[in-house]
Amino acid sequence: MSSEPLKTREPDDTLDVIGESCPVPEMMAGKKLRKMKAGQVLEVLTDHQPAVDVTLPSLCKNLGYPYAVFKDGDVYKFRILKVG
Repeated sequence: MSSEPLKTREPDDTLDVIGESCPVPEMMAGKKLRKMKAGQVLEVLTDHQPAVDVTLPSLCKNLGYPYAVFKDGDVYKFRILKVG
């Protein structure tokens, strides 16, 4: 699936883990995603480069969820679509 819809769609929930380092962003995102419904989008706000490069993409690949990443100043917006 293309990440294009994630670029234009507003997230259903936002998780702010700015200032947290691995594995906190991945663990908190996984916990939040378990509570969300299929079709919803989670936006993770982080400033931790390894989370953007390694752990969050790994989480998405393991779960089969598409994702998109946007940089907004010093913060990354990592959007994840929960699929059924």
